[in-house]
Parts: sequence; C-alpha cells; structure tokens
Amino acid sequence: MYGKFARAEEAGQLRDGAIPLAEVATALDAAVREVVPAGSAPAVWVQSVSLAESSDITAAIPSSPPADLVLPVGVTTTEVRIWLQGLRSRPITERPLALVIKEDIADAGLRSAAAEAGLALIIVDRMARWDLLLAAIHRSLDRAHAQDADAPGAGANAAFWDLAELASVIAAGAGGMVTIERPDSSVLAYSPSDGTADGLRERAILGRVAPEDSMVLLGAWGVVKQIQNTQEVVYVPAHDELGMRPRLVTGIHSPSGQFIGSIWVQEGAHGFSPDAETVVRGGASAAARVLTRALEAPSATELMLQRVFGERGGIDSGTAAAFLALPNLGEAAVIGVALPSAPDERSGRAATGGMPGLAQTAGLATGAGSAAVAGLAKLLRLHVGAFAPQARFVLLGERAYVLLPHLATGHRIEEWAEMLVAKFDAAAARSVAEPATPMRIAIVTPVTSFEQVAEARAEADRVLDAIDGSHTRVTSLTQSRTSVLLREAFELLGAHPELVDPRMEALRAYDERHGAELVVSLRGYVTTGFNAREAARDLGVHPNTLRYRLQRAQDVAGLDLSRPEDRLLISLQLELAARAAPTFSTF
Repeated sequence: MYGKFARAEEAGQLRDGAIPLAEVATALDAAVREVVPAGSAPAVWVQSVSLAESSDITAAIPSSPPADLVLPVGVTTTEVRIWLQGLRSRPITERPLALVIKEDIADAGLRSAAAEAGLALIIVDRMARWDLLLAAIHRSLDRAHAQDADAPGAGANAAFWDLAELASVIAAGAGGMVTIERPDSSVLAYSPSDGTADGLRERAILGRVAPEDSMVLLGAWGVVKQIQNTQEVVYVPAHDELGMRPRLVTGIHSPSGQFIGSIWVQEGAHGFSPDAETVVRGGASAAARVLTRALEAPSATELMLQRVFGERGGIDSGTAAAFLALPNLGEAAVIGVALPSAPDERSGRAATGGMPGLAQTAGLATGAGSAAVAGLAKLLRLHVGAFAPQARFVLLGERAYVLLPHLATGHRIEEWAEMLVAKFDAAAARSVAEPATPMRIAIVTPVTSFEQVAEARAEADRVLDAIDGSHTRVTSLTQSRTSVLLREAFELLGAHPELVDPRMEALRAYDERHGAELVVSLRGYVTTGFNAREAARDLGVHPNTLRYRLQRAQDVAGLDLSRPEDRLLISLQLELAARAAPTFSTF
C-alpha cells in the first residue's frame, strides 16, 4: 500500500507528474459508476497509486505515507469505514487523497466516513478487475511524468505518447469512441466515452476483450477476415440484438504486412465526421509505429528526424537513413504546414491544458500553447499517414514538416494539400469558436537526399512567411517567388532606417496639419499602376481632385511623378511604410 515518494505538504498542491482525479475517472471509462468529490477540499491531483489489502488498512501505524490514490482490494465495507474514521486523527501527510471502491461496498456509512476524512471517491462496477484498473491509472500517470520530463523550451511534440492518447486523437477526428485491440481481440487502449457508448463497448472495456458473441457475428460477416488481410476501413452496421451501434474498423499492419491489431470506432453522439475513414486509416499507420516501437516520444528516431529538418545540429546521411528506416528517399518532397490558430494564440495568450476536443483539434481552441498546437499536429499526422504511410512527420515550434519519400510518377501532392486545407476549413466551419487563422502549406520538390531536407525546410519557411495573411493557401517558391522576394527585400530595407525617404514623413505631416489625404492619394495612384482615372474611381473622388492632390504631393515632397525613378522610389517607400506600420491606413 505504501510507496516511496515526496508527498505535498498541502492537499491540492500541483506537483510534477500529477493528474486530476477527473482524468483518472476518464482513464477508467466504462468501469466508473460515480465520482464523489471531496466536499469543499481543493481539487484532487493524483501523483501515485497503490492497491491496499485488508492487512494494510487495519494496520495500527503506517510504515510510510500512503499513495495519493488507494484501491482497497478484498476488503469489507466495515473495514474500509473503520479505516476512514481512523484517518481523521492522522496528519494530512499520512492520508490518501482519494479511493477507488466497488459499488457493492459503497454504502451510505462508507460515503459519510470518506467525506468526514476529506477523501474523494471513484465508485466502479462490481465486476471490474483491480489489475486492469491499476494498469489504466498507471498509464495515465506515466504519460504525465513523461510530458513533465520534457526539457525546458523543447516545445510541443506531435509524437503519440501511447495508444491511449492515439485513441483519443482518432476519436476526436472521426467523431466516435475508439478501442484499439490486439489480434486476439483483447483491448489495448480506448478513448473516453461521450455518454452514448453502447453495451458492446462497455462489455469490451470492462472485460478488456471484445465479447465472443460479437466476434462470432463479425467473423460470419467477413469483417474479421477483411481487416486481417487488407488496409481498408470497413463500415459495420448497427445490430440491435448485440446492443451495437454502427462502427468503423480497420486492421493495424506492421511494415512487413503482418496483422498486429485493429482499431474500432463506435459512432458518437453526432455521427461520424465527413473524413472519419481518412482519420481511421491514418490512425492505423500511427498505431503500427507505436506497436512496433518505431515511434516513441521522445525517441531516438524522433530526435534524428528533428536533426534531419535542421534542428540540433547536422546529420550523417547513412545514420539518418538507418534511424528512419529509409535506405534512400527516391524522389521526395518536403511540405511545411502553418497550423491553424485562433486569434488569441497569435497574441500570445496563455495556454489551456488537456487533450483537445474536436473543435480544438480543428485549430479553434480558445487557449494557445503547446497542448493545442500538438493536438492539431496529431490530427494532421493522421491525415498524412493515410495519404503516405512512409511519410516522416515532425512538429517544430508552431509549424509541422513532412518528408514524403518515394513519390510516384505523376504524384498529386498539390491536389492532396488542397483537400487537406479544405478538411481543416470544414472542421473550423463546424465549430462554434471564433474564426481561426487558416492552415497554409508550402511544397518543396524535388528532394533527393537527407542533406537537402533542412534546405527544403528553410525554403518552405520562406514561402510560409511570405503568404502569411494572404489568400494563398497552398503554394511553392516557384509559384510565389515574387511575394517571397518582395517580403525579404522589404525586410532588408526595413533594417536600414537611413533608407527611409524623409520626404514621405513630410507628406504625412502635411496631411495631419491640413487633412489633405496626399499619402492615400499617392498609394491609390501607385496601386492602380499610375492610372489616375482608375485610382480616382477607387478612392471615390473626381479625377481632377486626384490630379490636384498628386500635384500638391509633388510640390510638398519635391518629387516628379513623370520620372520612372521617382515612381519606383515612391512605390517602395509607401510599401515599406505600410509593412512597418500596417495598422495605419494612411501610411
């Protein structure tokens, strides 16, 4: 019952590797019958868990502080109630924070004793297995410890911590509830339920194996054989006698083609999402890597991939090929993805934690930060895996980068990228959150060696920087070279204040004193290619009025708009000023 760990001096104090009690209940899913909070005590955060037998709770003096969360096994209601009553006289550091008990011993007296001792309760199904409950809690705690152990400044990571996290991401993207199973139909991981879990799902989670009657029926329908031998996503209709709602199911296959598991998605409260099959197919690709130990976070493979994309120093091509299981790239491409973000993310507002739901996964989280970014990247990763199972994916900062090796002749990356953008746009449109900055994609091809990947990433960044805030969503350097070069040219000019023409400041000062709108008129004239009639129409003034203003601007600034060099300089200065202070429409 007791373990070696540092206990917080104050109940409710947040510690490294701790998870809220609500997350424990979520991990236990269908086994949970009720959660009883600890009265007016602070929110309970759990950092350690242990089983307790009858001899543990009847001991007069504990040998060391108890775990935060205790699971009493093989005990009676009376034993637990007496133990709880005795806890009230012990220091807070010698008490647990919460108990997991089965419903058949959770009478009114035990509940009252727990409340008086300041303990929360998670009441579970009487048929639930203690070893499976303990394993589920340990997985959640291990994930929290791994995330807290990240190096400071490491940023968000798009790798999946484990199958439980992957199941949650698939569920959010597909619009359902997920279980991931071994070939023998035993349950490896599952996503939280949304209140519409059917009897078949509950039986599978409680027993940690798919019910035999359902597998017999699915075998007769040919579903089992299909997922074992193909990578298709199979639709399974509802079946009233089994208490089964519709499902999507697909097999998980190793790189050699071996059947190593399956993913089952029960339809959720709002039906499957339009791209549910794509998400499930990509989820199978990610699950295969987790199950074959090729993708762990943070793993040597993940770190090598970061190096390939230009982080953490240089690379050796042979070593990179071995770590990434890519002897060669063939003709490859690199794509850079600027992930969708809500306006508050771009303003640097603090992040909200937790696994994102569907709206948050679509980039519309109301809080910024690494959790929201990673959630978006993980959903994107599923789509990438569905399109190209051999793709290598990495999240660096707030941008994702994908290496697509061995492109087939006549590949359709641009078309797929446009479809991907449309999917994320559709998810944003379905959300009730505020509009987001949309996804943008830069494509770099061809890439023929690992040494070129970092250069390709830099090129993708140049393009993404240039199209930020524009209507362009999918492009390349070839297609957007003008925008890229102009942006970089103005960055160079902006770094040299001595290149700012003081005559432009004279015009702005004249406008402020006289309300003359000379700068606005000049900008309109330049924007229309020095067409006075068209500029006057756009500005809503008479052509003669515009001509007067232009002449006045030339007199004030000492410019000659008939000279090509003066026209070029005015164009550059107006654009430079607009980029330096874009919120000022007059300059």
